Amino acid sequence: MKILIATPIYLPEIGGPATYIKELCARINNKHDITVVAYSDFGVAFPGIKLVKVTKHAPLLQRLIKYFLSLWKTSKDTEVMYVQNAMAAGLPAALVCVIRKIPFIVKIVGDEAWERATQHRLTNKNWEEFLEKPEGGLQIKIMMKIQKWVLGRAKIVTTPSLYMSKEIIKSYGVLPEKIRVNYNAVEETEVSPFKVEPIPHQIVTTARLIHLKRIDDTIRALSILKIKYPDTSLVIGGDGPELENLKQLTHKLNLENDVIFLGKISRAETWQIRKQSSVYVLISTHEGLPITLLTSLAAKIPIVATNISGTNEVVYHEKTGLLIGVGDTEALAKAIERLFEDEKLRNILIQNGLQLLKEKFSWETHLKILENMFMSAIN
Repeated sequence: MKILIATPIYLPEIGGPATYIKELCARINNKHDITVVAYSDFGVAFPGIKLVKVTKHAPLLQRLIKYFLSLWKTSKDTEVMYVQNAMAAGLPAALVCVIRKIPFIVKIVGDEAWERATQHRLTNKNWEEFLEKPEGGLQIKIMMKIQKWVLGRAKIVTTPSLYMSKEIIKSYGVLPEKIRVNYNAVEETEVSPFKVEPIPHQIVTTARLIHLKRIDDTIRALSILKIKYPDTSLVIGGDGPELENLKQLTHKLNLENDVIFLGKISRAETWQIRKQSSVYVLISTHEGLPITLLTSLAAKIPIVATNISGTNEVVYHEKTGLLIGVGDTEALAKAIERLFEDEKLRNILIQNGLQLLKEKFSWETHLKILENMFMSAIN
């Protein structure tokens, strides 16, 4: 089958979708003829696939036109297009597919209109509240209309969680019969290039540094933990617009020597940091289905996360991790302290997490569902 994958992000950029494309291509390129069209300046084609790069360093309209033209040139004999969002890749892809009558599948892992409004502090609402009464001005409304148009023309809309599928149906008018839930998959293990020595009381989080990730709350929890555990440290992997604000907060709390900002890091480095740390933290206000948590389960590091939809399809309280309320810094500190002290609980969470990966988040299951979607889209 000739498949064209349209993606807004591609390695070496950090992000779940970029890693997903690499892993997916490695597993299906022997069965299908794969072309990837990506916004990328430094990407290198994976073995067995064709890569078409569109520069990210151009004005928005120019980028969209270049992406559309790249899709047009490469899609002449495409049987199905697999599109990784409904905006930067989704809009040009939908236009090409409508004109050429190519069936396409859209994978939705987040609402870009809400994420943009949150990032620019145009709304304080959670996703569900925002969808009921959107705010943020004309640009946000246009983004929502574009997403709705793209989703409406897709043959299949796939989401990585039940939570996201329900909201997409309710708020964007997608027909229930077009929705497919296909949980993200992750490697159950990774090989570190060198031996990793555990660092006691080291906390780690890896994320794009944006407001909805609430990394500032993790820094505040660190200041509480250091009262009882003076050697506690925090390692932050990732980059983003909140970096300077987070650095100012560490200065204000006198934590400059205890918080390490790594910036953008490789996949191997994210694995290494997890293996040497004591606790992984993800306390976002919104997640679709976070691959970063699946990677943490595979790395055998206990998790503390916020009890939000999407995340709680991976983290079950006191079974595969510990859940806390959004914005509850004291509860976060107590949960981390509990994992510092309770070795029995740590082992239970680790073993349950590995079992969950095998049962629910394996590549075998993910690919079986995806192959069925490809066939359904064509037929």
